[in-house]
Amino acid sequence: MPSYLARIALCSASLALAACGNSHGPGSTALGDNNAIIASGPVTSPTFTGMVPASPAAGVGRAGKFYNVLLVGKGTGDKVGITVFEPATLVGGAKYPLVLHSHGYAGSRQQTTPTNAAASATSRGNVDQLIAAGYGVITISERGSDDSTGTIRSMDPDFEGKDLISVLDWAETNLDWLAYGPSADGSEARNLIVGSIGGSYGGMFQYLINNLDPRHRLDAIVPQIAPNDLTYSLFPNNTLKAGWGSVLFGAGNSAGSGANRAHTDPFIINFFETALSSNSISQEGRDFFYYHSNAYFCNGQAVATNGGAGTKPEFAPVHSRRVNAMIFMGMRDTLFTLNNGYANYQCLAAAGGDVRLLSFQAGHNTLQVVPDPGNAAFQPKGNELDSNCGSVNVDTATVAFFDEHLKGIPGAANKVVPTKPCLSLQMGDAVLVDALTTGHAGIQVAIPSTTVIAGAGLDMPISVPLGITAGMAGDVIGGIPRLEVDIEPVNAAQPGEPILFFGIGQTHNGVSGVYDLVDNQITPLRGVGKHAVDMVGIAERLKPGDTLALMIYGEHDQYHATGTINAGSPAVVPVTVAGKVWVPMLGNLPNKQ
Repeated sequence: MPSYLARIALCSASLALAACGNSHGPGSTALGDNNAIIASGPVTSPTFTGMVPASPAAGVGRAGKFYNVLLVGKGTGDKVGITVFEPATLVGGAKYPLVLHSHGYAGSRQQTTPTNAAASATSRGNVDQLIAAGYGVITISERGSDDSTGTIRSMDPDFEGKDLISVLDWAETNLDWLAYGPSADGSEARNLIVGSIGGSYGGMFQYLINNLDPRHRLDAIVPQIAPNDLTYSLFPNNTLKAGWGSVLFGAGNSAGSGANRAHTDPFIINFFETALSSNSISQEGRDFFYYHSNAYFCNGQAVATNGGAGTKPEFAPVHSRRVNAMIFMGMRDTLFTLNNGYANYQCLAAAGGDVRLLSFQAGHNTLQVVPDPGNAAFQPKGNELDSNCGSVNVDTATVAFFDEHLKGIPGAANKVVPTKPCLSLQMGDAVLVDALTTGHAGIQVAIPSTTVIAGAGLDMPISVPLGITAGMAGDVIGGIPRLEVDIEPVNAAQPGEPILFFGIGQTHNGVSGVYDLVDNQITPLRGVGKHAVDMVGIAERLKPGDTLALMIYGEHDQYHATGTINAGSPAVVPVTVAGKVWVPMLGNLPNKQ
């Protein structure tokens, strides 16, 4: 059966994707600056429409039901559509853990079970598997999707965040079969037991609840292909990802292309169209997307606005709460890269709990929005749909992780999920590492002065050999390369701001001089002078005799119209590049299978 991640990716070309959390009792203080709306104290139910079926008499079982509810978000007035799925068999008096699920950007929540002919395999995720395993599930339509009202504001704490907390409040006050248990730090004897699943946008909502809920009800989360910092994901190093911006928000196409343009807040549309036409990123746009990121809460860095002049965030940047987390990222995903998952992994691990990092080949790359010729040429058939890290299947791992952290079954996760970071190299091949190789931990290689023409040679890079050749048994490259270079104009008087794109190239089967961009990942650098950045994380197995090179592009299709050639500041600028790169070579590690 296709993986959960692959089903999310295929359902729409518009992006159809530890310890228990601490719990605050009555009278405790909620997070943030202006929290009168989401106040702590006794849990009260939002206003709602829909009928909640009665549970059976004590000891009597019946088949679980599913039904829709439309509630009113506290503090927003938004209507929030949810579907409640009872466990496959509901026994009166028994208690069951709850799992929340939400869809990808501009997607739809699951509202049926597989027995219903209207059910879509592309939207179910592993909700059905969890129901069968004895979990209750609530699927959520995010703001602006399905019957949920309001405009999409990209997981805004002040809007989507409040609506999500209202869903938890509704569940706690209306479902008599929910399980409770002590928080892992011992601060609370009775805390709602809740987990969460979802990919992409459906991963963002999990981080958001964990950051905002004054009662710290999330115990275990499984976010897939979700960002840490949207400013890094959408415009890294001040360079807009034009391809993804067009798909997500219809940037550059007023006729209405983009994932859900009609339901998206005008601030987002205007930001992307201005950024595309001017090739510049406004400070208000930076504030907006950073505030809507897990990084805002992880890093404690405040912002001034939340959607234009006269606005401000309602929540303070307080560090993410302790929660168990199993984070999956796509190695070939060019929207939300491995670096995002690693940043979230570091943030949540610092807060305590059982936090694990895994990767697979599937991701937003599955949509084929960004061309990935190397995958078709050199990877196994179906590689882009694979959501296993070696032999670890994401759906199976999710149930095992929840069995340990929601049902309290000791060691359930360890039987299936590695505790060490798992790097997927290709379908069926993965390695475990003690820690991700980053920064100066890699092999240092000098980059001689190299001339590149910024704004010319689309997808035709200059290849700088790194002097690294795989041994007779092969080798593995895996981690986050570090790049420190000086970019200088050949002619200082020539106008224009250069933008270059850097990646690691790999030959295959010892064929010299022809390089494949490893995992299709590139890192933009904008402007002249000294740059010191982490490149995008990669992982690949080198065959004996394969060599590596630093690939430097003057233009690249992942950033069409926002490289050096663009409407805002057109130019072709010859530059020289010199410096160092640190390559995360791991040696001949065996397949974890």
